[in-house]
Amino acid sequence: MLLRSKAGRGAAVTGSGVRGFGKVISLLLMAGMVSYASPAAALDSQEAERVVTILENLVTETGGSVFYDEEAAEEWFQIDDETSRLIPAAGFTRTAWKTAFDQTMTGFIASIPQAEMEQMMEDFMDKIGEVAKMTPQQKEEAMALLRAEKRNFDGIRARGAEYREFVSSYIPRLRNITFRR
Repeated sequence: MLLRSKAGRGAAVTGSGVRGFGKVISLLLMAGMVSYASPAAALDSQEAERVVTILENLVTETGGSVFYDEEAAEEWFQIDDETSRLIPAAGFTRTAWKTAFDQTMTGFIASIPQAEMEQMMEDFMDKIGEVAKMTPQQKEEAMALLRAEKRNFDGIRARGAEYREFVSSYIPRLRNITFRR
């Protein structure tokens, strides 16, 4: 899985001992690196289904997984434009896609139970040293980054709360494409 930072740099993470790490990083990427502006149009269940179906198809085509940051909707739009053109076929303009994508993903993030989120964070804390051979300074820097991103997470969850109902039927499908191993 390629982990993306806001600047677009990534670090490869592989191996069986990093499942919790991958989940936490996926969520942090989805939650912490977003400059989110409230769009005018509100998500409905049919629109959420179209977004999820398109993402499932694109994930299958690319072999990737869905992440959420300030550029993710645009990147998926470009990938689709170069491949199957499912997004315009589903009736989305570039702007409408960004709005629907953002609302679907924040609704998904809001749907993750707090206890599950805390457990993923704990698992990550336990495994951070196992993921890579890190110096104590690197480990502390990673922990500081995690704490900072965690603070941003509550705001994303709050913004997504109004969309949680429309996304709820698609949670298993979204988990499948965001927490891919």
